[in-house]
Amino acid sequence: MESRATRDFGEARRLLSPESPLRRHYEELAANLVAEGGGAKSVVVTAPEPGAGCTSVCLGLGAALAGSGRPTAVVDCNLDRPHLHRVVGGANFVGLTSGLDGRRPLESYGREVLPGLLVVPTGPVTSSPRALLEGEGLVEAIRRLEEGREMVLLDAPVVGELLGSPALLGGFDGVLLVVHASRTSRRVAREATDDLVEAGANLLGVVLNGAHGARMS
Repeated sequence: MESRATRDFGEARRLLSPESPLRRHYEELAANLVAEGGGAKSVVVTAPEPGAGCTSVCLGLGAALAGSGRPTAVVDCNLDRPHLHRVVGGANFVGLTSGLDGRRPLESYGREVLPGLLVVPTGPVTSSPRALLEGEGLVEAIRRLEEGREMVLLDAPVVGELLGSPALLGGFDGVLLVVHASRTSRRVAREATDDLVEAGANLLGVVLNGAHGARMS
């Protein structure tokens, strides 16, 4: 039986390889984000519910952006459910939480999985992970990371949790909502969209994942 780690690694290879049939879908998504993002450099990627594929979208989009000459970083903000390090096959000894005190730049706690694509896992998680996402240290760390990257993608918790984190919801340049073609109902997608708009989020678009790739509307 195929292990979860093996499945995750296989998924990462499909998302990061320039030869993957998925690449053209993410290249289109990247072009749309650059064209319609209004100069956004830090983008929060969320979903109405777990399993929509935010991590996959972040990696696929990040690889496409990096491949077009735009240095990009993907940061795992799922402190309750760290996942990015498993997908790319790395450890989680250091990461986002390591850089929140401002002593060292967040860049130093990540690793490049492709030329121009930096991934930053969550790092060690305390017993109060949500408190870490509510402080000014998060915004400051990401803004410093932007200095060396044209785009920073924040792999964020689901919408319900995002609404309770002012730093994630309003501290960055925009939000992408990921819905899954076969798992997310229209009602749930609409409710999540309405909640984000009502909360004042700068919603850049909705990404449909799982329909032979990902596309933005």
